[in-house]
Amino acid sequence: MNAIVQEQLSDVGEIDRRTYIGGSDVAAIMGLGAYGATPLTVYLKKIGESVDEMDPKQKLFLERRKRWEAPIVEMLKEEFDGNIVAMNQRYVDQEYPFFAAEIDWEWLDGGAKQNGETKTVSPFAFGENQGWGDPGTSDYPVHYAAQNMWGLGITGRQSCILAAMVGLDTILFYRLERDENVIAEMRQRCRDFWLNNVMKRIPPEPVSYEDCLKLTLRMRGKPVEINDAIATRLEQLRQIRATNKSNEGAESEIKFDILNYIRKAWLLEPTVEIADNAVLLRDGQKIASYNAQSSTRIDSERLRNEKPEIARAYSKTNSTRVLRLTKPK
Repeated sequence: MNAIVQEQLSDVGEIDRRTYIGGSDVAAIMGLGAYGATPLTVYLKKIGESVDEMDPKQKLFLERRKRWEAPIVEMLKEEFDGNIVAMNQRYVDQEYPFFAAEIDWEWLDGGAKQNGETKTVSPFAFGENQGWGDPGTSDYPVHYAAQNMWGLGITGRQSCILAAMVGLDTILFYRLERDENVIAEMRQRCRDFWLNNVMKRIPPEPVSYEDCLKLTLRMRGKPVEINDAIATRLEQLRQIRATNKSNEGAESEIKFDILNYIRKAWLLEPTVEIADNAVLLRDGQKIASYNAQSSTRIDSERLRNEKPEIARAYSKTNSTRVLRLTKPK
């Protein structure tokens, strides 16, 4: 149904990803993101207010993987029982030019072109617990499936083969079939996200504690009178912290409820004080604070000792807010 424009990808890294929604964005926009990706993190990247701060180990992994691209392609051609007819193409949706998809490789199925995707997977990150089912099925991690379904929607094709390169010498194949209902939902959600959030510079609603932290850092703190529900959540947080037992999942969920309540209150209440005064009140009494604090860090102690001028040049100041509970009187 959708006409497409095709371009050859000479270097994917040179594409300005702020100008379109691609397959790697879709899972997060749909609420299926991995590695902390949310609609808000995608939004901040699209408006140029955030960049990927890649973990050094992940960066090293990706650099090494890039050096293996040519051998991987050769292995793919040896292992895949099909006619591969194109590599590294980008397709732009004609109905919505801010939709695009990058297709790793394409193959013929009864004369019709189909999509292909390659993922390199550490053997330690492969298995049922990580979302990988039996080869030959569509049972693989949902954020990859969302990316592949997006590509089928853009290209108008029926099938996508995902080639999972596990370790250095094993390729397993999975197959995803086109689902019109899923594609329609994706396109509608992504269209709304682009037009109503990105283009209007309106952040999407937070879905995590980290989202709330990012949003409240942009706001001036004000006193907030809390309700019974938030008072209960504060007490639950106090109890978790008092046990000295790690329960990151529960604590993150509780802090999301508290911070989202604060965020909404700050949006509704006019700013009446010049200074940041992020305190939580219960019947007019301070029971917690959510003040901003900053820290400046130098990446390496050795760099700081041996090259102080360079260390100063590479220092970075981060800001955050800390939720502190006031001890009962």
